[in-house]
Amino acid sequence: MERPSRHGLEDLTDLADLVGNALECAVRLMPQPDLPGETQYHAYDDRARRVAVVRWARDDAGAQRILDGATALATLEAHRHASRLLAPRLVALTGWHGRPLLIQEWFESPYPGRVPTRPARYDAERVVVELATTADLDHSYAGDLRHRLQALPATAFGDQLLAALDQLASRHDLDALPRGAWHGNWSRSTVAAGHHGTVLVREWDRYGLNRPIGFDTLHFRLVELRGELRWHGAGTALVEEAPRLLGRWHGRVVGEARCVARLLLVELAVRELSEVGPGRAPVSWVADWIAPTMFSA
Repeated sequence: MERPSRHGLEDLTDLADLVGNALECAVRLMPQPDLPGETQYHAYDDRARRVAVVRWARDDAGAQRILDGATALATLEAHRHASRLLAPRLVALTGWHGRPLLIQEWFESPYPGRVPTRPARYDAERVVVELATTADLDHSYAGDLRHRLQALPATAFGDQLLAALDQLASRHDLDALPRGAWHGNWSRSTVAAGHHGTVLVREWDRYGLNRPIGFDTLHFRLVELRGELRWHGAGTALVEEAPRLLGRWHGRVVGEARCVARLLLVELAVRELSEVGPGRAPVSWVADWIAPTMFSA
């Protein structure tokens, strides 16, 4: 089925009616930047308050991502009183034009800009990890990453990433690394301090299963390093800091910390290349902070 025009007045009116019925109020939809396989909108009520995020799948990959995200939000809601992690409420999971449509509430931190304490953030990261079930982890992460790499259009950098993955696999048993779920965009822009030590986490559109434990911890630090080092050297610094960051992750000794950091960088490179295309990916970006980490001892 072809994607409905996001600018078509009739389509948007129908969608606004559907979203408004779920929220029990009239809404106006504002388009947001697309993700691969998804169209997103923010919903505003008649007082111009942002009240919801709307995600609609355009293809099978986007549909699976939306269904996984809905499962995560529903699971978190069921354990809201037993966890310090607070996530947007899942308002509805329905269908539109034959594809999944997810409506989730919008919520703001009561303390904008305040980052949770490190222990609170680590507790929240553990909650995310444990959203994965045994069935979610019964296939090879390394095999999945290799498949996603090989599915990209052939480029010299893609070949380098495959070589780096082969090198990591020759040195480490990649599927023996502890795995779980990850948020996928863990950073100061998505994680905020709430009341009474709670951690508010939004933007679950990059949530994924079957990832090495520690990916969110490392991603949070990588985003900080990008700002501190202006991109250049951030990847190398992350690899060097990985043993300290993951050495006592939630009381568990995590071996192969530098390997996990390099896997995260490959994961992010694959995401970048698949989303913007190899012809448009910022070559200086990947060269400055990913490539130097791939081929060093």
